[in-house]
Order: sequence, then C-alpha cells, then structure tokens
Amino acid sequence: MNKQINLPRQLRTAMRSGFNAAPRYALLADALRGLILSGDLLPGDRLPTERSLTVDLSLSRSTIVAAYSRLAEGGWITARQGQGTSVSSGPPGHIASAKRHTRMGSPALARPRAADLLPWIDFSLATAVPDPAWLMPSDSGMRLILREGAYQPEGMLALRKRIAARYCAQGLPTTPEQLLVCTGAQQAISLLALQYLGAGDLVLLEDPNYFGAVDVFRASGARLLGVPVRPRGAHAQGFIDTLERLRPKLSYVCPGLHNPTGTTWSASACARLGRAAARSGSLLLLDDSLADLHFNSAPRPLLPAPGAAVIHIGSLSKTLWAGLRIGWLRAPTAALYEQLRRAKVCADIASSSLSGAIACDLFDRLDALIAPRRSGLQEQSQAMLQALHEHLPDWQARAPEGGLFLWVKLPAHGPRAGELVARAETLNVRLTPGSALAVDGGGDDHLRLAFTLPSTLATEGIRRLAALA
Repeated sequence: MNKQINLPRQLRTAMRSGFNAAPRYALLADALRGLILSGDLLPGDRLPTERSLTVDLSLSRSTIVAAYSRLAEGGWITARQGQGTSVSSGPPGHIASAKRHTRMGSPALARPRAADLLPWIDFSLATAVPDPAWLMPSDSGMRLILREGAYQPEGMLALRKRIAARYCAQGLPTTPEQLLVCTGAQQAISLLALQYLGAGDLVLLEDPNYFGAVDVFRASGARLLGVPVRPRGAHAQGFIDTLERLRPKLSYVCPGLHNPTGTTWSASACARLGRAAARSGSLLLLDDSLADLHFNSAPRPLLPAPGAAVIHIGSLSKTLWAGLRIGWLRAPTAALYEQLRRAKVCADIASSSLSGAIACDLFDRLDALIAPRRSGLQEQSQAMLQALHEHLPDWQARAPEGGLFLWVKLPAHGPRAGELVARAETLNVRLTPGSALAVDGGGDDHLRLAFTLPSTLATEGIRRLAALA
C-alpha cells in the first residue's frame, strides 16, 4: 500500500472552485474525487485521518465523516479497521491516472485572464513576432506541398536535406536519413524520454535547466541529478566527472548556449564530454536549440567520439519564431532512428507539410535572417540589463553570451521568486520563478526574464517590478 498522502493545500484549492451553494461535505468529496482523477491520489494511497483533516481544513468532524462516507458509497475509497482509509483499486477508482501528478514548471500552463486596463508584460516566455511574409510558402514551397506525401513521419525530405546540409557545413557529417523532424525541440525531448527512460533511471543535467526538459524527465519517473551551472562553462569538468562516475542512463546538456543562463562550453570541454559519453555508455542528448543565437560565435555542434551515442537537437521555433513549431533530432544509428520514428507515428503520425514548406523557405536564407535577429536580441539584452541596473540595482544578472533570457539573482533581503511571481501578476507582469527550472529543488532566489520584448515595454515591466521589490 502506498504511503499516507498529506493534501490540505490541494484540497483547499480544489474546494475554492466549487459552488458556494453546495454543502461543504459535498464540496470536499468532489475535491477528493478530482484529486483521484488527476493523479494527485493513486489507487492504494492512504488518505489523511478524519481528525487531521478537521484541523487542517478547519471543518467539523461530521463534515469530514460525511464526505468520506459519500466517496465510500460510490466505491472511490475503502476504509479498513486498523489500516485507515485509502483510494480504491477497483471501479470506479481504476479510471484514475496511472502515474502520480508531478509539478510542472512551464509558464505555458498559465491560463490567460480577461483583458485589463493595464497591458500585460510577459517576461515568462520568449516569443517573437514573425515577418508576415514567412506565413505564405513560396512557389517552390507550394510545389513541395503538392508533390510530397502528407504523411511523412520523419518529416519532409526537402527539409531534412536542408538541415543535413547545415550540419555538414558546421563540420558534423549528416544525412537526411539521420534526421527526424519534430513539433519543436520539445517533442524531440519527449520522444527520447518516452522510448528510453523508465521509472528510476538516472538522468544527469545542468541545474538550472530548460523547464520543458525538466518536466518531461520528471514525468517519466526518472531520477534527476543536477550539476550547478557556473559562469563561462566552469561547471563542465564537474559534469563530465559525474557522467563518468555515475554512468547515468541519459545525460542532457546544452553546450552551445545554455537555457536559462546564456553560458557556453569551450570546444575542448565539448570534446572531453564526447569521450566521456563513449566511456560511460550514457546516451548523450545535446540540445543546441539556442546555439544559432550566440551573439559572437557560429554554432559548432559536438562531433561524436567513437563509440559514443549522441543525439543532437535543434529548432527553428527558438531561433526564429515559436509559432512555427519546427524542431528536429539527429540520431546516431539506424536502429535508434527507427525506434524514434515509430514513436513519432504514435504521437502525431506526421509533421505539418505547410510548416515544412515554410521552414524550407526559411532555411534557404537562414543566415541572412539570423544575423539581424542576433543583433536585435543583443541590443534588447543590454537594454534590459541597463533597466535592471537603474531600477533594481540589487538584482544581479550577468550579460549572457547569447540566447533569449537573463538569469537574475534576487537580493537576500527581498521577497523570494514565488512571492514576486504572485505579486507581479497584480501589476499585469508575468514572470518565471527559478524554481520552475530547478533540477534538485530550490531556485527561489532567481528569476528567468525573457528579453525578447521591445525595449520600451521591457523597461516599463522592470519599473513595475521595482515597485514590488
């Protein structure tokens, strides 16, 4: 039987969404039923005692008894003498989630609110306004759509050829048959986790890290171990040493440009990483989604050492426009590629032909598009750093080497990130707390601020935050 679960906070939140006219015991029963269906409670979990809920929820004993009785009559819970009350394993409890609900850090989960008089300023997600000309494929792109099959799990061949050519130009020999086009880099990470990770498998990654990867690995049931990120990739040797010592099932790293700190690994450290992966037998997942946005250097994908299993991930969604949802992965072997290709079929059958044709057009002039994007992002990062220095001088942020974010450390004497996120929403400012990107817990002393907004809007957002600090 699973351990006893303490749920007063979840119950209070769930009960607030009930109808005030309903009896309190009915609200409590509905709240508990909802937690069973969502996966916060699993079959076999022991519920809090009637006495403890009376204290935790400030409800009468008779209300708790009536709520438990209602659930027992419906078959949702079972009470046994000396064993307490637990979630039933049979009908109707068997329809509950098979996996425990896990905390997720993605700001995309936030629900939009009704329009306010004060405009919203969103530092939580990095977005960009696309050029309207991108939204219509060229004549050659239209011919690709009409000529190629709509159901290509691996993605449009013309697009894979372009991605392969770019890798080759960067020094990593690649064929289209190694490439799988995905719905953004996020799907690539999800496919890997789905096919490769099971409960208890060890995943090594940098801490903090991209919340999308942390959420996926955590949801897989894997054990996550983070290596703290240091400026200018000073943590690289510690990561490599840990990789060789613990031999994790999977290692996830962003050497080309780290999300959220904007740091990079040196070429020599990347070479040592590849050799360590070969010796350890760990699958190495390299996320280079931001590498094209380095302010001063061209991307240099890691060259796999002999015997190393290395998967590269890239994306146009972060480089140019999040709404395009074009990412890819490069598999090192035909066997692993076919396994991931089959997983892609189960996930969504095939990628969008229209998005693929647009991506082909963008790849044909990618360098010309990226140059002004990098330049604009560098100016925006500098403007935000200046605004922080002027309005929030106690907040510490290093100038990033590239990317989309500032990793901001809060002063020890001020409010923590979680509190700031809640208070900022009262001023129509959205933030991402460091805890959403933390691997091993913590992170409440940091914020991740996207610097993709126009400088005037970003500065206004910093001014609003200054009123809260």
